[in-house]
Amino acid sequence: MNKKIYFSFLTFLVFSFFSINIFANEKNNNITYSLYDLCKIAYENAEKIKIAENNLVIAKQEKKKAISAFIPTITASGFTLKYNESDEYNPNISAYTINLNQSFTLNGKEIIAFKISKDKIKQYEFILQAVKDAYFLEVAKAYYQIFSKKKYVEISRADVERLKKHKNAVKERLKVGQVTKTALYRAEAELSGARTELLKSLNNLQLARSSLKNLVNISDTFTLSTKETKNFKDFVYSFEELKKQALEKRPEIQSAKKVFEISQRNIKLEKSDFWPTLSIQGTYSDKKTKYGENHENINYIEDTSIQANLSFTIFDGGLRSASLAQAIASKNKADLELNLQRKKIILETEKVWLNFQTSLSTLSTLKDELKFAQENYNAVKMQFEFGMADSIDIMDANTLLVKAQRKISDADYNHTFSILEIMRARGDIVSMLMMEII
Repeated sequence: MNKKIYFSFLTFLVFSFFSINIFANEKNNNITYSLYDLCKIAYENAEKIKIAENNLVIAKQEKKKAISAFIPTITASGFTLKYNESDEYNPNISAYTINLNQSFTLNGKEIIAFKISKDKIKQYEFILQAVKDAYFLEVAKAYYQIFSKKKYVEISRADVERLKKHKNAVKERLKVGQVTKTALYRAEAELSGARTELLKSLNNLQLARSSLKNLVNISDTFTLSTKETKNFKDFVYSFEELKKQALEKRPEIQSAKKVFEISQRNIKLEKSDFWPTLSIQGTYSDKKTKYGENHENINYIEDTSIQANLSFTIFDGGLRSASLAQAIASKNKADLELNLQRKKIILETEKVWLNFQTSLSTLSTLKDELKFAQENYNAVKMQFEFGMADSIDIMDANTLLVKAQRKISDADYNHTFSILEIMRARGDIVSMLMMEII
């Protein structure tokens, strides 16, 4: 008996410490974030998004490199030769030359490369959008998970309070001999278990807060507002409409399409190596020759020239054929990956749609179950007060009530998360969560 009292007292101290540690910051902290605020911070600071943005910057620089192929290259060179004593055999010489060079393939290889660079920019834009979608889904999930864990804490606290009152009631009945000590032991055991569940709930809440803090990079002390994004739950879709939007708008599909288009252009690019290359060079040169120290013995030569060169590779050991075969295989691979991505999106869309429908039905059913559990507990409690029910009956009723409360809390979170998944499935989770930024 002393061990049970000691354990109960120790448990009370531990969960009191957790309560103070978790909730004191919330009461004394002025920083409050809505879901919109968290998404804004993630949009500006998230490493995953920054990496994708830098990949897009690299692709844009590749486009500039492709444009440079259309601009002639200008080079300049010069030299000077001076003797201590110059004469007609050892004159002082100074000269400089300016060259303008331009080359291109007769089938327009440079134009093909430029179009590929533009397609790659689009591809990385879609990849960036996909990264944002996935990251914002994580942020929203972490945001709502904190509310779910808080609800668990509230349920556990209420459970502890009910069991405290019940234990006190059993003590009073024990004094007048209406119950045995077994009933008191059962009440104390149930109360101890409830306190343990409260500890677990507090710990899970702390973990949920830490997950959000690390994900969005905010301070340890923060509170969350319950303000929802405009039109967050205001939509009605059929599965066919959702599937159509997913196939049209999902960035993963758009990116796969761009990869396929790039692979088609790469075949043309590799075929360019079978075409002749035309090179044009324009040269301007100026040369001054001075014989001795006499200024009259100076010879100036100024010249301009244009040269055209047409080159064609006759034999390269099979390099061009192998490169072309690789490009064709890459196109076939891209086509298969596009079809695979379509199937994946359709399956994912069907899954989130079924999850959404299931969560709706479950939530509706559990509301009735919770109502029954509450009425059942109230009825058994009243029966216990009038001696028509024993301690076991009220414990069973309390267990049924706690289970119903936790199940509906989980169902509400699952329903919210299913809506977020539908928003991502149809390709507009970013625009819905960050309507004022994007």
